[in-house]
Amino acid sequence: MNQKSFYDLLSRYENGNCTEAEKLWVDKWYHNLNNQNFKDLSSTALEEMQVNTWLNINNVESKPTPALKVKRLWPKIAIAASIIIAFFIAGLYLSSYNHAEQSFIDENEGLNLISKTNESDSSLVISLSDESTVTLKPQANIIYPKVFAANKRTVYLKGSAFFSVSKNPKRPFYVYNQKLVIRVLGTSFWVKSSTDKLPAQVAVRTGKVQVAENQKSSLFTFDKEKLAKPILLTPNQKGIFADHKLNKTLVSKPIPLAEAYNIPTKLSYNFKEESIKEIFKTLSEAYGIKIKSDNEQISTYTFTGDLSKKGLYEQLDLICGTISSKYYIQGTSIVVSNKN
Repeated sequence: MNQKSFYDLLSRYENGNCTEAEKLWVDKWYHNLNNQNFKDLSSTALEEMQVNTWLNINNVESKPTPALKVKRLWPKIAIAASIIIAFFIAGLYLSSYNHAEQSFIDENEGLNLISKTNESDSSLVISLSDESTVTLKPQANIIYPKVFAANKRTVYLKGSAFFSVSKNPKRPFYVYNQKLVIRVLGTSFWVKSSTDKLPAQVAVRTGKVQVAENQKSSLFTFDKEKLAKPILLTPNQKGIFADHKLNKTLVSKPIPLAEAYNIPTKLSYNFKEESIKEIFKTLSEAYGIKIKSDNEQISTYTFTGDLSKKGLYEQLDLICGTISSKYYIQGTSIVVSNKN
């Protein structure tokens, strides 16, 4: 410690900003000043005493150093431990994330499995051995047997795809992904894997689909009570999976069943002074969706207009606009209300 540092120490002492060790030795220094007759000492002796005092202070400051070094190791140890834990958790996450896929591969080890990824910017159509087709969206991947097993048909999907499944009651068709298991007999539907922003979803175009939680989505086994209850979906219905729950709602763009199944229909959407009750009946039959009102008075209103080239929600917007009402989706039904 030089003289400048010594005076800095005295200044910090006066302001109460020095350490306990520094305070102790400054107190001793002042004590020595008060108990010695410095007038009898030469300037050389005074200087020597001051130097010795500084050395004592330096020695005190240096003594805790080993302890400080030990203490300073703790942040490094903590950081190292955090990194190890982070890698461990990441390893578990990756293992868990791939567990459902690996389980699918293990269960079909006797079959010749094919893995295809759509690396283009447009949809890719893949034909399966049973004449079913899969339309893969960009970046989606599907694992499927070159030839399906005799008793069932199974595929594993990552990403989004549209399935058109050939009917064969003796060989049910299963679609697996990280979160869900979809069972069908013969139908067409969308499957969307979960992402950081969206949950896993299944949307049905034709037929019926049973959706259940994939019990092999994790390395850890869940209690059956915690697993989502399976749901049955019909055309224009959608299942959404989140937090071990499967909820049913309607697709964003329902289409008429005749269009979905590519069959003729006699239903007309050109209404002339038609009662709202009858219009709701027509639309319910057309889309396979229950449409109801929460007030009997609404059923007595009439509507005139051609809704042929409109989607369901646009049709309802026009109808509700003429009768000062509004509609909302309640599960897999639509409710028309005139309440504010």
